[in-house]
Amino acid sequence: MKKIIIILCIVNCALCIKNMAQPLMRQLPYYDCVNYDANQLILKGNPNKLHLFFEKLDSLALWGNQKINIIHIGGSHIQAGVFPNRMRMNFSNILPGFSGERGAIFPYSAARTNNPKNFEIHYSGEWKKCQNSRPPITETLGMMGYTISTNDLNSSIGFNLNPAEFGSNWKFNKLRLFATIGNKDLMPILVVNGDTVPSVYEDSTFVFYLNNFAENGTIALGKTSDFNRLYTKYNSQSINIKDTIQDSLSLELEKIYNNKDSAQTLNSYQLDIGLESDNIQNPTEEYCTTNTNWNFSIMGLLPENNFNGITYHSMGVNGASLPSWLRCEKFEQQLTFIKPDLAIMAVGVNDANVTSGNFSKETFKARYNQLLQKIYTANPNCAVIFITNNDCVVRVGRRSYGLNKNTALVQQAMHELAEEHNGAVWDLYEIMGGLGSISVWNEAGLAHKDRVHFLVPGYNLLGDMLYNAIIYEWLYK
Repeated sequence: MKKIIIILCIVNCALCIKNMAQPLMRQLPYYDCVNYDANQLILKGNPNKLHLFFEKLDSLALWGNQKINIIHIGGSHIQAGVFPNRMRMNFSNILPGFSGERGAIFPYSAARTNNPKNFEIHYSGEWKKCQNSRPPITETLGMMGYTISTNDLNSSIGFNLNPAEFGSNWKFNKLRLFATIGNKDLMPILVVNGDTVPSVYEDSTFVFYLNNFAENGTIALGKTSDFNRLYTKYNSQSINIKDTIQDSLSLELEKIYNNKDSAQTLNSYQLDIGLESDNIQNPTEEYCTTNTNWNFSIMGLLPENNFNGITYHSMGVNGASLPSWLRCEKFEQQLTFIKPDLAIMAVGVNDANVTSGNFSKETFKARYNQLLQKIYTANPNCAVIFITNNDCVVRVGRRSYGLNKNTALVQQAMHELAEEHNGAVWDLYEIMGGLGSISVWNEAGLAHKDRVHFLVPGYNLLGDMLYNAIIYEWLYK
């Protein structure tokens, strides 16, 4: 009899939980224009991959022994950074120990485009931009969808992961730089709190290993030689750093460089022997005598640390469509450093930005399949959540706009894709109220007057709603 009573109590408690504000979920403001009943994940096919993702969340919550990576891919909604950062902060605050790494960043400011306000970029020198949504493509593109390049030896990129107004506390002790340099005599260096950290060329990327945790730094250019000299030009001062590493220590360094599994040893004393004895000499010495026929191109930065937890990577490019992302030659290769456990796919608004009758659902699905295969190359067990397009307007004349009926076709395509990929759908189109709802959201102070984008309160609401839908599926279904 006691067992029956206990079981009944558990069932009743479970029913109560589903009808009240659940723990770990965000409290949502009320708007008449929002269909809150539609705020759920619609699982399709056999969603085993999503269950694997939830099992990792279980393991992280119970034992704290998982590093979980989420990627969020899209266009201007994602580049703006508000929506994905709301998700990032929600996930990092689920429970103590859930906060992992900050996630990949790109120096958008140096590309002269809008930079998310949740991290800061400063730069010097002249940088040229290549963007996946704006052909012709003149540079190699990676998973961030942008590349900036320079042949200005005075150039640098500075970053700060924790602007004061956001109250975040992201730290890294390893920085992976996705970049190429057209001159073998040059190398990127990282300056953190006045200390210079050289890069190690590892798996087609440049990696910086730090002795201590940091939250900011500046990437500049250095010149290498066979005599362990590093020339930098930073803050308009030429510096000649002479390393005093002994032969035996150099052998130890070589062994460490060739053994990635032992890379943490690099954080002890080996590099400090040379770099802590920075000796500024010959400040007027010519910085670089090589010709200027070279190019330094940056495709993104990946700050890493030793912590378990959830890392949320946002990859957004203004105007990006599926063909845009398929132009990114290094997309698969760079994504293997993340190995995403969950991909939140929000590409589609720009694909559907054509007049009625010119949108092909089958072409749209075929391109999505190509992009998903690239993600599966990085992790075959990656779960997928499709976000349907938000309601928006489409240009129908030189100065006139009309309702975008293609959004309903994208909605159908994403439900079909989720079925084929055993994924899930978060139906934003249904949550908004369907065709024409963008105007109502604009009147409610949630959507921009362009009737395509959202305002900050709208993006924050989306971030809280999608987060709640994922957490509810994890904990309560």
